[in-house]
Amino acid sequence: MLSVYEQLAAEGYLAGTTGSGTTVACTLPAVAPAPEQPATAAEPRGQQRLSWQGERLAASPFPVFEAATPLRTFRANQPDLHAFPVAIWHKLQLRCSKATDPKAMGYGEAAGLRSLRQAIADHLRYSQRIVCRTEQVMILGSAQQGLDLCARLLLDPGDSVLVEDPGYPGASHVFGLTGAKVIGMPVDHYGMKTEPALPVTPDMRLAYVTAAHQSPLGGVMPIERRLALLAWAEACNATIIEDDYDSEYRFKGTPLSALKSLDQGERVIYMGTFSKLLYPSLRLAYLVVPDGLVDAFASAISLTCRHVSRFQQEVLSLFIAEGHFARHLRHMRLLYGERAEIFQQACQAHLQGLVSVPPITTGLDATAFLPERANDLEVANLLGNQGIEARPLSFYRVKQMPAPGLVLGFSAFDGDAIRAGVAAMGQALERCLK
Repeated sequence: MLSVYEQLAAEGYLAGTTGSGTTVACTLPAVAPAPEQPATAAEPRGQQRLSWQGERLAASPFPVFEAATPLRTFRANQPDLHAFPVAIWHKLQLRCSKATDPKAMGYGEAAGLRSLRQAIADHLRYSQRIVCRTEQVMILGSAQQGLDLCARLLLDPGDSVLVEDPGYPGASHVFGLTGAKVIGMPVDHYGMKTEPALPVTPDMRLAYVTAAHQSPLGGVMPIERRLALLAWAEACNATIIEDDYDSEYRFKGTPLSALKSLDQGERVIYMGTFSKLLYPSLRLAYLVVPDGLVDAFASAISLTCRHVSRFQQEVLSLFIAEGHFARHLRHMRLLYGERAEIFQQACQAHLQGLVSVPPITTGLDATAFLPERANDLEVANLLGNQGIEARPLSFYRVKQMPAPGLVLGFSAFDGDAIRAGVAAMGQALERCLK
């Protein structure tokens, strides 16, 4: 009861002096009324106003509750989580947990745990022929965070940025938030076209490419186009973001060196993520930035998020350094290669005359082209009603509508699920395309 009186007195509702007792205060505290603001049609009373950027942030192209929906064939961008070496990961977590001491419980280096940055630099040296210093590697919570930092650090309102069209919408949306002009460049089965020549104007600041495995068409950018893109960056004093999201999973042919490995003028920011190579909820990705941008990126990370989880970085550092990462990649490369072959065989058996599936050489997904007059969004919705997930190619549109098609993920499903899913898809497509 005493605590109640103390609270009322602290809030100004009771008054009292020594020897005179406690009484209700003569003047009670009043809640200040909200200032009157005229309601408008655009902003009805009681509705919070979003900023210009807020309106665009509130229109994300990606699902907000993806984890709540059960995995169905053929959801795109899905690694096989059942094939991940959970037992090894748990042992490494236990070791890191036991080794935790108060010194490791404070803030860490903004750019990331040095041992992890060194492990990534060593891996890139033999896997992608990228020679970089540990200091150039920046650890982030996601590739999307990397794109956001690049946009904020490198683009001003009115600047121009080249993106693939069709291309990854997460990049074009983030670049547009800065007020920059996003220019979609045509793409074919070899990635972004460099003929006719890319525009060279004073406002050009950035280009974004998925050179190793074009998203969503799947092509590999040949050396001639890579060199032309680097020459363009030199001519414009611009920067190239090379998003290498899954080229480690190349199961046919010899992969080309990363675009970054050809970069003599310090024009390329190389971006990688562990969401597809390991598992999405790990939330670790990285950038390899030119020497001249190291301090700016480290400072920006310190300002926007301080740093990502040190514990997860320690576990991943051991996972790479002890060889588990390389072994996991070899195992998954074989597994996904087998599933890609099963998927193509099933398509030949059940989808002849309905879709065209180019050879699958890399990654987690396949592209299936529909007949010219098909509406891929309508087809995707129809398949969804039949329990089959397919992402329409129009989802990746920047300006020009791409040829109708579907992006189909095969990597997270075993052979039986792939065959059954393709057979069911064939029956559904028979009804809607003929």
